[in-house]
Amino acid sequence: MAAKKSKNLLWKIHQWIGLYVGIVIAALSLTGAVAVFIPEIDAFLERGYELKETGDSYVPMNGIISQVQLENPDFRVLGAMPPAKAADPLILDIFYDAGAKDSQRIQVFINPYTGTILGQKSHTDSLSNYLRQIHVRLMDSWWGRQLVGLAGIGLFILCITGLLIYGQFMKNQIFGAIRQKNLRILMADWHKMIGMAALLFNLMIAGTGAWLGLQPVLIKAFDIKAPNTFVRSEKISNPEIDIDQEYDFWKAVEIAKAQIPEFTPTQVIPSKNGTNTIEVKGDAGHLPFEPHISKLVLDKTSLEILDVYDIREQAFSDKFYYIQEGLHFGRFGGIFLKITYALLAITSGVLSITGFFIYLIRKKKTGEEKDLVKKTIFIYSISTIALIVFLGLIAVFIGYAYATMLMTPAVYIFLFCFISYQLYNYWKKENLSKETIHEKG
Repeated sequence: MAAKKSKNLLWKIHQWIGLYVGIVIAALSLTGAVAVFIPEIDAFLERGYELKETGDSYVPMNGIISQVQLENPDFRVLGAMPPAKAADPLILDIFYDAGAKDSQRIQVFINPYTGTILGQKSHTDSLSNYLRQIHVRLMDSWWGRQLVGLAGIGLFILCITGLLIYGQFMKNQIFGAIRQKNLRILMADWHKMIGMAALLFNLMIAGTGAWLGLQPVLIKAFDIKAPNTFVRSEKISNPEIDIDQEYDFWKAVEIAKAQIPEFTPTQVIPSKNGTNTIEVKGDAGHLPFEPHISKLVLDKTSLEILDVYDIREQAFSDKFYYIQEGLHFGRFGGIFLKITYALLAITSGVLSITGFFIYLIRKKKTGEEKDLVKKTIFIYSISTIALIVFLGLIAVFIGYAYATMLMTPAVYIFLFCFISYQLYNYWKKENLSKETIHEKG
């Protein structure tokens, strides 16, 4: 009897979390399957900026910055991305602060051998920024990131309860066997098989996704200090002088390469607060850490080394802190690993859809009722895909800020209506059950 009650409780937990979190998991599944390819998408869209000819030496960065600022007087320089290969352009990252609606972050592509500006694009309104923002925070500027973190916890619980519910059942069924008795059993078998096949992957995605989503709240609640936060203690000059202080960009990059083995510089960020420093950030080796974590901090004037941070040489706590995003997005192992990630990412969406289908159809008797369930699932799925594509078009062709103005209220309106509807159905069911018991009594 106790075992039966325990199993019924697991069923209820699995069912309710699936109902309330499933639609979010399905959306994150789809966007995540595409988001793993953000670097490749950027490389494809920016292929027109590749250099046809290369030179022997680079133009000094100070002249390049002056030229870019002359053409963009209202923008401030955030940093620069040095070329990874000889044919790659130098990318200068600049920002225009005009409030949430009109602020713009622009990437300027430059021939480092001649100083010629090849073109520029909006990072804010780019496809890669849209894909990241919709997956990381559902494009919601309020609590979107936390909602995604809660969805990660929900997926983790679904995986564990699914294992406890179906693990015993799967022992008596050949793995991969799909029964064709009826549509509900067909979907149930697919649900079980996919859930078990992708269990470890979904547990990893759920755990890392929960941490990344809830990170701001957890850091504040438990006073967690982020590693790799070296700041020069003294102020060498005032911020106005620091911003205009010239420095040898290319020499700083070479010093960083020589100091950290297998180091690929990806960002060079000059200080703007008077500390007179340069941070050369990048990746050390092909390891599953988030990008731009290893770094070298130099004095802007003398290029004296002030701090070296090679993630490979840090304590386990640092590595654990920075491995979450790398594991979540498959940023190691090359393109074939990313393809595997994308295929496995879709499984959580398939589990949401099949689970929702099983829940809706289990008490349907007539063919008409079953057809209605199929239409409902189809409408939910197509509507979700259509919304993601529609918002992407708005973000890229009209502006990311306008897409968020639509998405932020839409997230909360949908969640409020969906949860209210489910609670109403539950209340109605409970009242009906009480009335039936009362009538029988």
